[in-house]
Amino acid sequence: MLQLRKVVTILGLITVAYAYLAVPVLYASHKLVPGLWDEIGRDWSSAYSGQDVTNMVRKAITPCSSDEYLIVNMPGLTQEDMNDRSEWPFLERYLHMASTVVGAPWVRDPLDIEYLESYIIQQCEAETIVVSNMRDEEVPQYLDTRTRVIRVEYEELDAEDLDHRHEQLRDADELIRKILRKLPSPHYSIIVTSDTPVNVHPIPAHITEENPDIYGIFNKIINDPKREEEVERNDRFHKAEPDWIESKHSNERYLRNRRDDEVHFFDYDLWTKNDKVVMTIFLMVSTLGLMKLRSMFNHLIYRQKGVDLTRPSKTRKKE
Repeated sequence: MLQLRKVVTILGLITVAYAYLAVPVLYASHKLVPGLWDEIGRDWSSAYSGQDVTNMVRKAITPCSSDEYLIVNMPGLTQEDMNDRSEWPFLERYLHMASTVVGAPWVRDPLDIEYLESYIIQQCEAETIVVSNMRDEEVPQYLDTRTRVIRVEYEELDAEDLDHRHEQLRDADELIRKILRKLPSPHYSIIVTSDTPVNVHPIPAHITEENPDIYGIFNKIINDPKREEEVERNDRFHKAEPDWIESKHSNERYLRNRRDDEVHFFDYDLWTKNDKVVMTIFLMVSTLGLMKLRSMFNHLIYRQKGVDLTRPSKTRKKE
């Protein structure tokens, strides 16, 4: 019995020794951002490098293809929390509509959220909205089309009361829904993660590969065979061109209208729009020119014959 306890104790110490701290990271974009999986790979058997995942998120941000970047920080969030579909019905719906979805169950170093926020502000000329009281009213109505970074600082998840923890997850899902519904543009990106890592025990590679539904993140969406080919799923949404208000200054309007009314003889558009009129004028001028040439030739011929063309034709015939 004593030896059995020693074995159990030793196994426990070995497990603790090999355990590591990690956080989950989920990234989704309504617009297609190709090549993100190439940055980190699809091997879930071991933890991802925090630097690799940060580079992946940075690559996704660089094109500034989104009008809103929603960053949700939930301290204490785990891979198991993000694998329960019943806790995230609204987020799951948005992931289905997204063109790009990338999930990392275990990342050794938390993302530098402040760095990513600053990078979006600098790269995309964005401004920040911080939601710290878990209320969507903290996101004001939009008065312009400037890019936004909406940073949600969620309360720490309850590690003791599981019922309360599940309630917190459902509330977070509802908050994401309310915030996204307030956005004027469908072009958004979502980042869900935690800045507080938790202990993770290593799992053999063959177990994670055989059970992706258990050890993945939104596995049925991320590993959907239809997503193996990266395609734009939302190409029917396009940014509308801004409808600028015309300047009402009378002098500017007068000068602009005067320029528009000017007629340039060698204007190509003018000739193509009035091709029939131009052809008619050309034929008339050509006909008149030919008639004039004929008259000149006749005059020269009569002069060579010594005929005075200034005298009446009847007088010339009598002679």
